[in-house]
Amino acid sequence: MKKIIVGIIVLAVVVWGGVKLFGTKDEKTKETIKIGAILPLSSNVAKYGEEMKRGVDLAVEKNKETPIEVFYEDSKFDTKEGVSVYQKLKNTNGIKIMITAGSPVALAISPLANSDHVFQMAIAASAPKYTSENDFTFRVTARAEVEDKELVKFVVPRYKNIALLYSNNDWGVGHYSSIKPEIEKLKGNIVAEETYLMEDTDFRTKLLKIKSNNPEAVFLLAVAKNAGIILRQAKEMGIKAQFFGIQSLQSQDLISIAGEAANGVVYSYSFDPQVAEDPKIKSFVEKYKIQYNEDPTSYVAEGYDALDLIVKAVNECKKIDTNCMKNKLSEVKDYPGALGILTFDKNGDVYYPYFLKTVKNGQFVKYEE
Repeated sequence: MKKIIVGIIVLAVVVWGGVKLFGTKDEKTKETIKIGAILPLSSNVAKYGEEMKRGVDLAVEKNKETPIEVFYEDSKFDTKEGVSVYQKLKNTNGIKIMITAGSPVALAISPLANSDHVFQMAIAASAPKYTSENDFTFRVTARAEVEDKELVKFVVPRYKNIALLYSNNDWGVGHYSSIKPEIEKLKGNIVAEETYLMEDTDFRTKLLKIKSNNPEAVFLLAVAKNAGIILRQAKEMGIKAQFFGIQSLQSQDLISIAGEAANGVVYSYSFDPQVAEDPKIKSFVEKYKIQYNEDPTSYVAEGYDALDLIVKAVNECKKIDTNCMKNKLSEVKDYPGALGILTFDKNGDVYYPYFLKTVKNGQFVKYEE
C-alpha cells in the first residue's frame, strides 16, 4: 500500500512539473496588445513615417500568434499635434503603450508618458535630451553622438575649414550640439554656423553666408526634402564645398528634389540590407522585398524592432503591465533585431555602429575612397 501511495505522489509531481514546464515555454499574453503608433504620416517627413509604418506592420505579421492591435495617428511631425493624439490614444482608446517617432515629438510626449506610466518606444529619436534613467521611455535609435562621432572622425582630418547648417529643432540642435564639440576636439576650424526652419524653402541667404566663408566641407543636418532643396540651390550658387550629412538624407525625396546636385553627398548610415548575414535579418529583408519590391531602410528596421521588442516584453510579463515591461526591457542584452544586436542600457538607449554611404548616379551606395 505504501508503494502505491509513493507512486501516486511521484506521478503527481512529474505531471505537475511537466505541465508547469510546458506552460512556461510557450506561454504568451492572451490579452490583445493595443499599441498607439504616433508617426509623421504627412508633412515633409511623411516618407519616413510610411517606412516606419511598414516596419511596424511587418513585425505585427511576424508576431501573428499574439493578438495585437495598432492604432495609427499622424503627428504631422508637430509637437502639439503629437501631444494631442497621445492624449486621445490614452484617454479615449485606453492605450498604455506608445510608439513615437522623431526627436521633437518623442521629447514632448516623454514627461507625459513617465507621469502616466505609459510605455514609450521611440523611433528616429536621436536627441541626447531624450535620455533618462530608469523610466518608461526607451528608443531603438542610437544617441546622436554615436552617429556624429564617426562622421566627424572621418571629416576633420580631410577638411580644415568647416561650416554647419542645421534644422532649428530638437533633432537638428541635438546633432549640432554633439558635432560641434567633436570638431573642436579634433582641431577642426568652424568658419560658419547657420540654422533654418523645416518649413523654409529658400535657403539662398544662409548659403550665401556660408559661401562667403569659403568652407571646404559643410555638415548638412536636414531631412531629405530640406536637404534636396539646399543641395540644388547650393549647386546653382556655385558652392564647391563637400557636403556631409546623417542618415536622414537617405530617401527618394532627396533624389527627386536635388537631382544631379545630390551626387557626391556623403552621409552616415546604420543599416545595410546587402550585407546582412544573420538569418533573422535576412528573413526580414526578404519578406520586405517581396511585399514592397525594394530594400528596407533604417526607418523600416527601427519600426520593426520597436514593435517586436514591445511584444517580447508583454509576452514575458504575460500581460500589459508597463512597470514590468520597463524592467524586462532593461534586462535585454544581445537581442537579435533587424538593426543588429541590441542591448538596452540603464537609460533605455541602444548602440549600433554606423558606416558611410554616398549618392552616386542617383543611387544610395556604400562610400568607398
